[in-house]
Amino acid sequence: MATFKNDDGVIVPVRERREGFGTLAALNSEIVIDVNGDESALVYVQSTAFIGTLEFTGSSDATGALFHPVPAYPFSPGCAGGTIPLAGQPLLLDALVAANTVRVYSVPVGQLRKLRVRTSAYTSGAADVSITAEAQGPLNTAIAAKPSTLLVTATGAASAAVTATIPAVAGLRHIIDFIQVTRCATAALTASATPVLVTTTNLPGTPAMTFGADAGGVGVDKEQKLDFGSTGLAASVLGTATTVVCPVYTGVIWRVTVGYRLGL
Repeated sequence: MATFKNDDGVIVPVRERREGFGTLAALNSEIVIDVNGDESALVYVQSTAFIGTLEFTGSSDATGALFHPVPAYPFSPGCAGGTIPLAGQPLLLDALVAANTVRVYSVPVGQLRKLRVRTSAYTSGAADVSITAEAQGPLNTAIAAKPSTLLVTATGAASAAVTATIPAVAGLRHIIDFIQVTRCATAALTASATPVLVTTTNLPGTPAMTFGADAGGVGVDKEQKLDFGSTGLAASVLGTATTVVCPVYTGVIWRVTVGYRLGL
């Protein structure tokens, strides 16, 4: 974003667009544009035979020489070819393997000096890339809306333990929106003074749910839900699986549902 002085000597921002173009056709080939003062960038990729992996990185140091991963959010309506990624799911890398592929990504670039798109893995072909950056909000509204885009569910057998596992994604952490656990009695339950605990891993404070060991009847369901609101609960460690663990409970079938998204 540029500035100028008006007739009164007041510095006024000029909302202008910056663009970069190029072709990626080798390992570590890259396109870099200045984004200092911009809010968002749109990356458009088109290829007929490119097979490789795109990497999205940004630079925030004074020299613009040191790069770190930044999330790119696919704009699904603009994508074609292969498996279309989810609009609200951030990507640090995107592997393109299909012919006639089109990809459109929204990238938040506030506080960055430079944005880089690079081939971190390459097999064959070429991809034409254009990057447009400006001081406007992103095309992909999912960046601000933060919807749950992923869901994991697990159901056990009667009288068996069950674990719902959210798979690890390199460089990203899980943002948990809710955890819902249902206890379904398949037989008359025996009351006990010791409650049954459903535990978690890779979450701050290791949240758990307590189910009283009551004398429930056949077919009686009990449900508990941890709702972490619009911001969600960020997993403790990047690139690590997150689990919800239900123990063996005689005469019970467990069902676990977890809504989540990915973030930094």
